[in-house]
Amino acid sequence: MNRQALSGIKVLEYSEFISGPYCGKLLANLGAQVIKVEKPGFGDKSRSWGPFPADLPHPEKSGLFLFLNTDKMGITLNPSTAMGSKIFKELVKWADILIESNPPGAMKQLGLDYANLKEINPALIMASITPFGQTGPFSDYRGCDLINSHASSEAFGNPAEGVDDVEKFPPLKGPAHAADFMPGLTAAICCLSAILARQKSGLGQHIDVSQQEALASVGRQELAFYAVEGSPPTRQKGRKRRGGILYPAKDGFVCIWIGPHMPKIVKMMGDPDWSKEEIFMNPATRQDFMPEFNQLVSAWTMERTMKEIDEMAIKFGVPCSPVRSVKELVEDEQMAFREFWVELDHPEAGKLIYPGSPYKLSATPWKVEKPAPLLGEHNEQVYCQMLGYSRQDLVRMRQAGII
Repeated sequence: MNRQALSGIKVLEYSEFISGPYCGKLLANLGAQVIKVEKPGFGDKSRSWGPFPADLPHPEKSGLFLFLNTDKMGITLNPSTAMGSKIFKELVKWADILIESNPPGAMKQLGLDYANLKEINPALIMASITPFGQTGPFSDYRGCDLINSHASSEAFGNPAEGVDDVEKFPPLKGPAHAADFMPGLTAAICCLSAILARQKSGLGQHIDVSQQEALASVGRQELAFYAVEGSPPTRQKGRKRRGGILYPAKDGFVCIWIGPHMPKIVKMMGDPDWSKEEIFMNPATRQDFMPEFNQLVSAWTMERTMKEIDEMAIKFGVPCSPVRSVKELVEDEQMAFREFWVELDHPEAGKLIYPGSPYKLSATPWKVEKPAPLLGEHNEQVYCQMLGYSRQDLVRMRQAGII
């Protein structure tokens, strides 16, 4: 069997909810051995975050937790106790990487900040994910998906469609938790870079991930406009000024990228008379008449189904996609061919379909083998088999609230 890309890498994850666990998941699915540390009794707060099968809340059936924690071992531990801190440091000696996304200053209060832990393990790579980073005037501020979306300007241009005047509507953060996932992805990439650097120096390092900066680093066109034009852009997105929005079809919506593809699009539409008018033929003037242009395109798309428009777009070389529902995405033939979706059987949640890998590694394949751990599922394996504690020790530590 082929080794995975990160086989042999040992990761300690002391994080909850999304950013830190997503970082750990990305490493685990590439073969790293990840031990997830959760609070005794309660566990990761994402366990209380839906969706739940049949809408029945259950700490072992959270869809969010199940997705974020595949291929991990799970233990419970309270590092704020003297014994818990001792055990945590033993795990730090074992680990190559420590992922933590605790509130600013929390690790230092526990005596588990990087300055202390590198004395225990000089080769340790410690990734700290906080709303605004470890330094600066906002470093002690709390944050969340909503706050970071706006603090990074990520939400600035939303909504840009579907309203009469976007300037009259307040900005909205994107759906789901994109502002939490991006910092997790950023941290995972940094961990891989630090592993490569350690191969040369033999030393670890502290990775300081700011959620605000992780989102700002993928800023959309508004940032580019500001850099070029020197003045803050309006919330009217550049893609709307140049065409390329959702257009209504008979049975849903399609997304069509106009931009440089205008000649192909008008051919696809049968070279309508209005397309020969100067205001639409000239790219310099067309962007000033995009509302009128979009209405004309919408009138054409509304007479056709998504499938009909998609087939015509393929024929004429027009970038286009039907707007899929989740059901349609799961049934998508392209994703089925590439075996993107995987099924896992969890002892409590049962068999569920999970998103897989968006890439293929020919020599060191990505794979998901184990469902998310039950709360404290691997306590005995980690504490007794790895660290040498007895079962009686586990009983005493559980009674004392340490695990």
